[in-house]
Parts: sequence; structure tokens; C-alpha cells
Amino acid sequence: MWRRQVFIGAIGILLLGAPARAEDEFLASLRLRGGYDSNVQFSSGHNPVGSAFIATDAALAAGAKDGDSSWAITADGSTTRYANHLLVPATTGKVLLRGSMGDDELRISSVSSITDISTYNLRATDILQVFKVESLQDKVRLFVSAEGGRSTINQTNAIFQDFSPLPLQYWRGAIIPGVSVIRGKAELGVSLNVSARRYTDELDIFGYRRDNERVQPFLFGKYDGDEVTAFASVSQLYARFHDVDFTNVDRTLFEANVGWRPKAVKQLSVDLGAQRRAGETSFPISPITIDTLYTAKAGWQVDPKLLLTALVGYAATEYLDS
Repeated sequence: MWRRQVFIGAIGILLLGAPARAEDEFLASLRLRGGYDSNVQFSSGHNPVGSAFIATDAALAAGAKDGDSSWAITADGSTTRYANHLLVPATTGKVLLRGSMGDDELRISSVSSITDISTYNLRATDILQVFKVESLQDKVRLFVSAEGGRSTINQTNAIFQDFSPLPLQYWRGAIIPGVSVIRGKAELGVSLNVSARRYTDELDIFGYRRDNERVQPFLFGKYDGDEVTAFASVSQLYARFHDVDFTNVDRTLFEANVGWRPKAVKQLSVDLGAQRRAGETSFPISPITIDTLYTAKAGWQVDPKLLLTALVGYAATEYLDS
């Protein structure tokens, strides 16, 4: 089953809050956004529901550095409300704690995060812990990451015409070794993501076993120029599912982003993005989704506290085995 959506994002006005303090150790911001969303619910029909909206984004950041050690904590939240009162408000929140020690020859870092999302069709919570060790030797970067987390996901579906009475909950772990070569402002590398997911209940509400293992080799590159920044990766996802009704996966995925900040026109910013990735789902008869997204965004900085933006995009979701 496929869901395709074309949306014209808000031509919005962003009011940017100033830092609460001048020091780097603590920053706070409050941002107001407003505009029009042509397809709030990502409808694939001929009459998508559009609405004017207003949103509030709040963020806090604090950090410190002592020699080769540093830490930082960030927290942000967002609420979007629509002029059409039939549309459910969307809320998101995230808390992230980072810490690192060492230098380029040997660096150890840790990232802890908690994320919560509530929209018209998704309720999800994610807790993730990542440890990473990396070393830069003569322009060759070696790294390995270990990840562990617990997630809860609940999506609306056609069977219940609402959210499922029981959300899916699962643990996941991953090991990601890799190597890259740095030349000037460019970097090219390879990595391998080996992961597993184990659900708290052996069978979901429909009797499916959702446990699975995945192997995903990556080829990636990035460029950080004065006016242009770019990142691209391509990977092959191999996933094995424990339920005989779920087909094992062998799919090519990708991600690409390009940003342009011309020095001649400092007010202008242009960002292009494309990605195809595997997504988790609670849809009854699909093990995962393959999500494709293309976006183009342009911004014009009127003054330090006023930014006008326009966004257009295309999104498609493929529910495997449905």
C-alpha cells in the first residue's frame, strides 16, 4: 500500500527570540511561526485539507568546556495550532544531553535523548543512548558507535479508524563501525549498521511477531564549503523478520541535502533535500514502511528577528506487505 502527498509548506514569518544571556554557557529562545499549510494531514485525495496555522517553538541550551572535556544539554518543544478547529494540534518535545572527552587522536562521546511526538496520526516516545569512539589519524577517521534504546509507537489505522488500543513497545540495539577519509573540506566514508529490535510482547494485538534483525552498509560523503554545504549517503537495508507473514527486506535507501548561502546575497538561503529511509510502524499488517521525501525551501532574512520562508515538498509512504 502506498500513500503519496504533495504539500506546499507555509510561507511563514518567524519571530526569533534573542539569547537570554550573552555568554555561551546558556541560551534561550522563543520563536513564533505563522503561515499556511496546504495539506495538513498529508491526504492523498483530491481535496486535501489546508489551514492557516500559528506555532510556538521554545528552546534552551547550556554547556561548558574544560580542556578536552565538554558537556551540553538542550531542550526544545513545539506546538502547532490550526485555524481549522477540526484539525488536531501537533506537539513535539526533545531533551538531549551530550558529553565528550579527548582530542582528535582519540575522542569518546555520549549522547542521551528523550523525544515525544503527538500529532493527528502519530503518538510516539523514544529514549536513546549512544556511545561513540573515534580517532583521526593522518586524515583518516575511524569510528564505532553503540546504540541502545526503547520506543513506543501508536499510529491511526483503517481497521480501528483511530489509534490502536495498545501501542507497540520495543527495545533496540545497534553497533555501527566505520571509516572515512578527509581531504580539505570534503569527507568520504563507509560504515555498517548492525541492529536488532525486540518487542515487549511476543505477539502484537493482531497476532504478528515483529522482532527483527537488520544489516545496513553505508557509503557517505559530505562537503562543507563557504557558500555550499552538501551531504549524501546511499545504503542497502537487509532485514530479517521472525514472522512468516512478513517478507524479508532488501531495499536501497538514500539521503541527500544541499544548502546554499550566497555571500553576495546574505539574506538568501536555499535548502534542497531528498531521502528514502525505513520507518517504524504500528500498522497491523506491515513490518516497516519505506518513506520517501523531497523538499525545497527558500528563506529571506528581513532582519535579525524576522525571516520569511517558503517550502514545497513531496512525500510518499510504502507500507510493506500490505
